[in-house]
Amino acid sequence: MVYNKKQCLPGKGRAYEMMKGRTIMIKFQATIKGKEIRMYSSSPLTQTGEMFIRTLNRISDKTDIFQENFMLQYGWAPFFLKPKTEEDGTEVYVVESFDFLQNPPKRTEDCSSALVIQNMQFDTFVRSKTPRPEPTTFKDKVLVLREALNAPDVYMHRADVTKDGDSGWYFGLLNDEREEEHTDEELVSVQSWELMKFRAEALRVLMLPVGTVAVFHDNEMTALVDGEDHPLDFSTAEERRKAIAAAAARKPQTPAEEGNA
Repeated sequence: MVYNKKQCLPGKGRAYEMMKGRTIMIKFQATIKGKEIRMYSSSPLTQTGEMFIRTLNRISDKTDIFQENFMLQYGWAPFFLKPKTEEDGTEVYVVESFDFLQNPPKRTEDCSSALVIQNMQFDTFVRSKTPRPEPTTFKDKVLVLREALNAPDVYMHRADVTKDGDSGWYFGLLNDEREEEHTDEELVSVQSWELMKFRAEALRVLMLPVGTVAVFHDNEMTALVDGEDHPLDFSTAEERRKAIAAAAARKPQTPAEEGNA
């Protein structure tokens, strides 16, 4: 596999990450089995993008990734390869996923939202030091108490899965005195991506195992424990804000500078 990463100006389309008044898009590029692969993201998630490309390369030794209708379920989100002729005439395969900011999600060449959510979940799993992940896909179901949809203080708990397509996650009110009394009419089953609509931060915990409990105040996680009530480590919103600010303060390299690094 031949691999490199570039920053390139998109020709047209959606608004991308702003830097110095110009829109930029991160391009992950690799040659696999003699074919050029390109992956675009408006979020500079270098490690996550590189991990995906390495996974794709490894899978190509056992599967024809260039066959029609190929799909890779990479953690939470699905990814596809689409043949395309670029404006310069280059024949490439472009990675597509879903834009989970759209309702319903739509396939797109900008893999930003899929990579961001994958990165959130991986960060939480690593910080928690749980033994192994138990991934949830974007379409697995989460049971939600309707009253909790707009409540400031809520929690999520993961129980054993009883049927296919069920994540085991429950989203309810914190300190709910009627928890055992709710009727079916008070509950709704949603696909996990729909958490984006009302509590995006809840997407962060979906990789954690049965027994996990996460507490949220508004859109910030305030507590995380395992099935035995042992506290688990997690990154705070303030820590993440500082990390983002530090990354934004770094001067991005041009393709030429990267080549000389």
